[in-house]
Amino acid sequence: MLRQVTLEKTIDIVRLSVALTFCWPLPSHSSRKKLLIYKVLQMYSIINVSLLLLPLLYAMYLKSEDVEIITVSLALTVLMIQSIVQAVLCSSKHDILQRVVEEMCTCAKEIQEHEREIFDVYLARCNFIYASYIIVAYVAAFFYLCGPVVFPVGNVIHAEHPFDTNRTLMRVVIRAHQILTGYQCCSHLCLCVFGGLLIWFTAARFECLAVELQNNTNVRTLIACIKKQLRLKRYAEDVITCFRFTVLFVVVLCSFLMTLCAVIMVTNTLVTVKMMLLLLNVYFLMYLYMYAWPADNMKDMSLSLSTSAYGLTWYEQTLGMQKNLLYVMMYQKPVTLSIKCVIKELSLHYYCTVRLPNVERFAAMRTIFQ
Repeated sequence: MLRQVTLEKTIDIVRLSVALTFCWPLPSHSSRKKLLIYKVLQMYSIINVSLLLLPLLYAMYLKSEDVEIITVSLALTVLMIQSIVQAVLCSSKHDILQRVVEEMCTCAKEIQEHEREIFDVYLARCNFIYASYIIVAYVAAFFYLCGPVVFPVGNVIHAEHPFDTNRTLMRVVIRAHQILTGYQCCSHLCLCVFGGLLIWFTAARFECLAVELQNNTNVRTLIACIKKQLRLKRYAEDVITCFRFTVLFVVVLCSFLMTLCAVIMVTNTLVTVKMMLLLLNVYFLMYLYMYAWPADNMKDMSLSLSTSAYGLTWYEQTLGMQKNLLYVMMYQKPVTLSIKCVIKELSLHYYCTVRLPNVERFAAMRTIFQ
């Protein structure tokens, strides 16, 4: 995601960043053999993460009195559970993901010049943050996983196995497995970039449609714009369906981890333990922000059609045309990423409401312990 990056290059970069998750869907014309291999790799990725998750849980059980080991193992456990949950959710939504990704790739190939200008504005707005997120995630994973191999640093993954691991070959196999699993989890950290890309793409298409409506001159072109809007709203709902429960999972984790962090910060624990939990909280808040920012923009852009209709010189149109424009302005409902009874709508305002109560909880904990 460089400064002059195009939509096609952005798609390729995001696809590469989440390659180890096996969540990027195959093309619809893929053969049964390829689809079978893809499903097997998805199952393998889940099993592979589970094979490290279980030894970590076993280590937490054996060394329950060591706060530092418990904290590090808990942080890794949370990341691995997230990887498993996201892999299962993406596998269950494969057909919908396949449809929305193919439409995005097709649109990127057939994009018109005035639409490309709008997409370029969106890319220039968010490419630095998303690119930095990917780079930081993979660089941090490299130093964390490969540091003990290159530098004289102790083991950073305190996994315990119910068999002898003192043999050289066994240690090499275990280390290779830990590095592979670590990069899988890192790839899952970047899945929010995949979701953010689809949501930003949807918001940009809403803006392109609003610009097209501004050039509307008669009822026929107005009807064409309304049909495009209905198709685009269905597309937006499909995108939201793919990532709705991923967002819910992250919101729950944010609340739990920030509460845990508040307790740890006011107790007499090691600085390394506090730093580990603090970094984990920062990551999940950043992860949630990667969804909240584009979702907030998509909500605004989904209402841009009625704004464009009002901006037309409707008072110079025929009476029938004025009535049609009035209907367009009246029957508009924003497209939001929401979960019934849990999240009214994911937006930057909601993102702040997730953070502020936890900050207040931290202050309350500090007062109690003092």
